[in-house]
Amino acid sequence: MLPFGVDTSLFSNSLSLEEQLFNYIDEHQDEFVQKLKEWVAVESDSQQPHLRAKVIQMVKIAAASLEDLGAVVTLNDTGIQQLSNGQNIPLPPVILAKLGDDPQKPTVCFYGHVDVMPAKSQDGWKTHPFNLTEIDGNLYGRGATDNKGPVLAWINAVSAFKALNIDLPVNIKFLIEGMEEAGSTGLEKLVEKENERFFSSVDYIVISDNTWLAKTKPSLTYGARGNACFSVEVKG
Repeated sequence: MLPFGVDTSLFSNSLSLEEQLFNYIDEHQDEFVQKLKEWVAVESDSQQPHLRAKVIQMVKIAAASLEDLGAVVTLNDTGIQQLSNGQNIPLPPVILAKLGDDPQKPTVCFYGHVDVMPAKSQDGWKTHPFNLTEIDGNLYGRGATDNKGPVLAWINAVSAFKALNIDLPVNIKFLIEGMEEAGSTGLEKLVEKENERFFSSVDYIVISDNTWLAKTKPSLTYGARGNACFSVEVKG
């Protein structure tokens, strides 16, 4: 019996590793969609201060999923955010996790985020934004593609390798935050702090928070403009 209760008899030795992985993913699709539904249901809107607890909750849920894979996970404090009204609220912790430490393998660092933009039905949503809904084979829900879905896709991919007892060809590190939609506040200092530690062995970085130029044409992001934030107070 393999880890996660997968019987070797389910897979023919004649199947390639790729075929075994895709078969496993197909057989567990309903489980993966259900997990995404649970993640989408968490209103982890990082732009609304009153929802900060939801963001922190979502970060902890993602951390638990990584721990279930056997990853070494740390939740890193990034301090306090001072709002324009002077109120101080905690920033959500940033996940740093690693899976595998083989010096003979390259190390890939995966970046993702589990916070989302605001979403209300009156914004034009045809379905409830925090209730994952399938329409004509497509899944609709806030965060389904930006960026909870891609984060889960990596977790699910690793779980498939482990369930089939297939050795991962790379070491994997995860950097997952909860403030991307609000300017990634607190992330830069943590990255600088961990540059010679956590990131020192990283050979490649994969950014999952991406876009598509068309329905069948993905894009490869290799740079960003950056942003500037301002608070404006108007008195009449």
